[in-house]
Amino acid sequence: MNKESQKSDFASFSFSSKIFSAIQAAGYKEPTDVQEEAIPAILEGKDVLARAETGSGKTAAFVLPLLEGIIRRNIKLAAIMSKKGQNTDNRHFNKKNVVDVVVLVPTRELAIQIREEFDRFSEGAEPSIKCLSVYGGVKINPQMLALRGGADVLISTPGRLLDLERNNAILLHQVRTLVVDEVDRLMKGDFQEEIDAIFKLMPSKRQNLMFTATFPPSIRKLVRKVMNEPEIINVDDLYDDVDINQRVFTVNHDKKNDLLAHLLKENDWKQVLVFCSAKRSCDNLVRKLEKRDITAVAMHGNLQQNARARALADFKAGKTRVLIATDVAGRGIDIGQLPCVINYELPRSPNDYTHRIGRTGRAGEQGTAISLISHNEYQHFVVIEKRAGVRLEREQIKGLEADKNAPEAPKRTQPKKKAKGKKRKVLIDKKEASNKQKLEKKQEQDKQESKARKEKFREKAIHERNVEKEKRASDKDKAESRDSAKPASSSFYGKAPKVEQEKAEKPTYYSKPASPKDSTATKSERVSFDDTSSNKTAPKKKPAEKPSSGASLYTRKLPKDGDE
Repeated sequence: MNKESQKSDFASFSFSSKIFSAIQAAGYKEPTDVQEEAIPAILEGKDVLARAETGSGKTAAFVLPLLEGIIRRNIKLAAIMSKKGQNTDNRHFNKKNVVDVVVLVPTRELAIQIREEFDRFSEGAEPSIKCLSVYGGVKINPQMLALRGGADVLISTPGRLLDLERNNAILLHQVRTLVVDEVDRLMKGDFQEEIDAIFKLMPSKRQNLMFTATFPPSIRKLVRKVMNEPEIINVDDLYDDVDINQRVFTVNHDKKNDLLAHLLKENDWKQVLVFCSAKRSCDNLVRKLEKRDITAVAMHGNLQQNARARALADFKAGKTRVLIATDVAGRGIDIGQLPCVINYELPRSPNDYTHRIGRTGRAGEQGTAISLISHNEYQHFVVIEKRAGVRLEREQIKGLEADKNAPEAPKRTQPKKKAKGKKRKVLIDKKEASNKQKLEKKQEQDKQESKARKEKFREKAIHERNVEKEKRASDKDKAESRDSAKPASSSFYGKAPKVEQEKAEKPTYYSKPASPKDSTATKSERVSFDDTSSNKTAPKKKPAEKPSSGASLYTRKLPKDGDE
């Protein structure tokens, strides 16, 4: 039922002028039920455990009072530093990696969204407020550099916070306030161990704020262990502005794709968020819808952080009509005016069903939540109904009705289980023996192939050698037959061959030696002889006399006695 008392406005909380201006700029007129209950308690420094439906404004319920407290402390610190003559712009570098407020969230997308809320409401604050968000799936070095000098607010996933603490990038021993958002999700599985490790690194005296949409039994133990006389806020009975029309369609498992495509084409929903329980199912469903001319985008944990952020940003901006996601999109993601949510596959936990359908019908808007269930999901949906306290009518689409009995599921080959102990050893020995046999067989085959190649090469060489011999014998026979066909040559005393006659008829020339008395005859004279004077021999040229050892070639000859 509705709260009967008159709601107060934000001015009654005594916010600073900067925070109040940011609230007005965001379009907030009056606080929601959870904000009206939580803000005064947080400003007083009390521990708070708040249960509120998704879309009730619980993020602003802790962001606004925490920013107000940080601004008040920063103003006091700036005044002290100015008195000492220190520069207030360097106050973060004097903190030595200390953080005032830590907000723990289960997903990267929620960390980014909450940081954006802190940035929006702290814009223009003096001194400035340093807000950072850190998460896994990206490099840690840039985050370590950004944390130098500490921060006023740090929004983080549990695993990455522990990584930063182990690398001495952050100190948690002076944390003033710890906020655990979506605490029901963080107290399950591996998150619970990480949360316990983080609690041990923080001071025992601190303010604890926990927000959740459901109250599972695991939270009660945490409340008794960590919180100090908390202010418990349960606005389930006060907040009834959420208007979600829940519907259930039964269908055979192999017709789910056809039913989803039918609903998307027949209804004029501006945007639709489709939930699957597995990452692989998201990718497969995107491909199946594309075959039916329906464009969709997948978002799950196996995607890179920039791909996930881009998919969510495009969906928020209205660029994408159908977003198919796992439960990473079911935790705290604020998508304004989302008309429809479809559970293509049911969540494993009934609490996750509440988070999923809470993505629609936010801020007073009307929403529709549809679940497609097949025979193997009937019983699980009954459990979800009991937890939610509802009983929904089963509907069917003509032509896609579910059979009375479940159709036979396609057979899948189950992977063989690994044997253990002696049996495993026997199997390993058999496998090794089989591999050895295969190796020996291959070696023998290679040996035979090598032998065959060598034999083929030898036969080829012998053939080429025989061909060469035959060619040589043929050339020899041709040469002998050519020689036998020539006329016999004349004897030595007979007529000379024609070639020798021509050679003999040519005149020969030789140089006539100069007379010793004729000093002018310095040039050689060439004399020709006929065949008739062939018995005469040409005189040999007299070699020039060598000069004496004591005389030079250019020494002038002296006249003899009696010469003039």
